[in-house]
Amino acid sequence: MVCCVERVFSHAEATELLPELTELLAALLSAQHASLHQDPEMDGHAVSSNGSASAAIKASGPFHDAQRLSAEIDALGVILRDPATGLVDFAAVRDGKPVYLCWRLGEERIGYWHPRDTGFMGRLPL
Repeated sequence: MVCCVERVFSHAEATELLPELTELLAALLSAQHASLHQDPEMDGHAVSSNGSASAAIKASGPFHDAQRLSAEIDALGVILRDPATGLVDFAAVRDGKPVYLCWRLGEERIGYWHPRDTGFMGRLPL
């Protein structure tokens, strides 16, 4: 069994990923929006019943794009907390204790952190 090792970021390492994360999260939001607003006749039931490969690809495209983008974010070692708002956490260490650096799409910089046992509502300024 293969086990994943958590990536622990310094503030500088996390900050370095922000341009790439901004692109990935914006694309993820777009894919989710497209998936929610696809042609109602192209829902999963219609696709599976009509046997058209092109219809299946068209209907599942945004869903698969969202899955792929989420996997890319995960592969960076970043924890995607809320795809709808672009909220992510970076595992980090502060004063010798494990914490999360907290950032949301649209914020200029990583300016918050929170203990591992709290979430967004517990975030504190760096």
